[in-house]
Amino acid sequence: MQASDHAPAPDHAHRTPWLPSPGTARRLRRAGIARVLVTGCLVRVSLRGEITARQADSLAAQLRDLVQDGCRHLIVDLSEVTYLAREGAGVFFGTLRALREVGGSLAVRGACPRSAATLHCLGMGRLAE
Repeated sequence: MQASDHAPAPDHAHRTPWLPSPGTARRLRRAGIARVLVTGCLVRVSLRGEITARQADSLAAQLRDLVQDGCRHLIVDLSEVTYLAREGAGVFFGTLRALREVGGSLAVRGACPRSAATLHCLGMGRLAE
């Protein structure tokens, strides 16, 4: 048997659903976060429902925590978002800034036309393309 037969799989080959504690799960739901999937330093966050000004601070804190915990590349899935307020979309500015400081990136996927229009109005249309 050769040494290459036991080579570890690259980070992107391990898809680990992040399982939060019950308290963390409640905070995530209040922030509009339905699921978090971790693949190495890539994190995919699925948002659900209405992302309003009320959820903005909580969402910002949860995304900031992900970056502090080692997330370097973040994909935000908006396919289950029914409404995205400007304040909710504005959270992505701070998250993008934090990710760029550590050499990371942010992408937004699955935005419905209404959510995409909100992102474009804020000058964040490139994130959703």
